[in-house]
Amino acid sequence: MPETIFAIQPMKPQKWPDNLLVARHGRSKRNAAREDAKRAGVSVDFSEGVRDQDTPLTPTGEMQALSLGVGVGKEFNCRPIDVIYVSPYLRTRQTMKKIIEGLGYTPKIIVDERIREIEFGLFDGLDKHGIEIKYREEVRRREREGKYWFRPPGGESRPDVKMRIRSFLDTLVRDCTGLNVMVVCHSVVVLAFRALLERWDEEQYLVVDREDDVKNASLTHYRFDHHGSRKLVLETYNQIFYSEEIGN
Repeated sequence: MPETIFAIQPMKPQKWPDNLLVARHGRSKRNAAREDAKRAGVSVDFSEGVRDQDTPLTPTGEMQALSLGVGVGKEFNCRPIDVIYVSPYLRTRQTMKKIIEGLGYTPKIIVDERIREIEFGLFDGLDKHGIEIKYREEVRRREREGKYWFRPPGGESRPDVKMRIRSFLDTLVRDCTGLNVMVVCHSVVVLAFRALLERWDEEQYLVVDREDDVKNASLTHYRFDHHGSRKLVLETYNQIFYSEEIGN
């Protein structure tokens, strides 16, 4: 009887970072203005003539970002963060500086436009009531198409953002194999990372967006599974290192 030979399959090579840490910026001035407008229930343009790109952190946001840096420094005290990718927007760059202050060392820094905030187009700086007054037809179109697919005039849809992040992930595969990588970005971008890495459909995206949206200065952590799937596996989502009492 012929001897049966079982071929040993070679281990799939690693192509991902060892750890991917995706952080949202701390509380910004626009975050605060938008919430004030919502509470007031009146039509407000909360941009105050400032571009979204130039919106700064509030003092609370700076403290949140500092706590994130301290927390990450403690969790990764044996092996430091190798590189930080950061959105070019002011609030993310300020968040990054506070994170570095908390870490106590400075990783390599790369500014990348692909991880910028979603483009709001004509809706930029307007609260719900302002949009309804100025762009009533677009409000009806949004209701018809749904939040996920809707693209405001001059702006982006959620799948548009995912296309940018898909390209960014290709860069991580090419340049960051085996490294500890941090990305400092925005809430829609954090969910775009999750949607791509966890293969969400529209319904899964909207459930998390509605029920467990991304907190300011929160950490979403993926770890490379060396012994199983050989992919990035979600470790934590929406982890914060500050008291909820100072979250607002």
